[in-house]
Amino acid sequence: MKTKFKISVTAFAIAISSIAFAQEKKKTYDYQRDFKHSISMCPVAVAFGIYSVNYEYLHHKKHGFVVRFDYEAIPKTYTDARIESSGYSFLLNYRYHFNKQMNSYFVGAYGRYRQFDGEGKINNTNFDFTMPDVSFGINAGKKWAWKSGFTMTFALGYGFSNEDWDSNPNTAEVNDMIRDFINDYDFIYPFYGEFSIVYSF
Repeated sequence: MKTKFKISVTAFAIAISSIAFAQEKKKTYDYQRDFKHSISMCPVAVAFGIYSVNYEYLHHKKHGFVVRFDYEAIPKTYTDARIESSGYSFLLNYRYHFNKQMNSYFVGAYGRYRQFDGEGKINNTNFDFTMPDVSFGINAGKKWAWKSGFTMTFALGYGFSNEDWDSNPNTAEVNDMIRDFINDYDFIYPFYGEFSIVYSF
């Protein structure tokens, strides 16, 4: 499911980006306001139980500082233990805007802390676990900002992270079930993706 979600979001974002690029070629005069702030969310992700909010501050027209918060609820459909899990993450991201405005291609680096907590039952044994994760990486993308303040952002990134968990009880059977859960849900720890609809001001 997670892979299908990433493919769906990426395909949708590319399609929208192509339309926006065509409009950009035709109406370059629409991109003339100097914005310093933007607040955004990903509407497609909500259908998959993922809620994401971003805030970006543009300093001296080219240095973007981004704060992002995600919450994700995972359905109990990925293992025989019917693990119930949810997670949250905080992300800090720096972006260099090449056009010295919000409407620009950008490259940057990010750091993220993410934690998933879950519980399940196997062979009449209840268990719970915590999966903390710290990721660092680079990303690149494009932000389109119209004079009205309506903005779209598309970005992809990748890096490295620590992949680990703490389980209670810490048994081979429980850890095997958690490992199956991670594989079935397709956690890609260092992956960074964003397709968001934004209001800039």
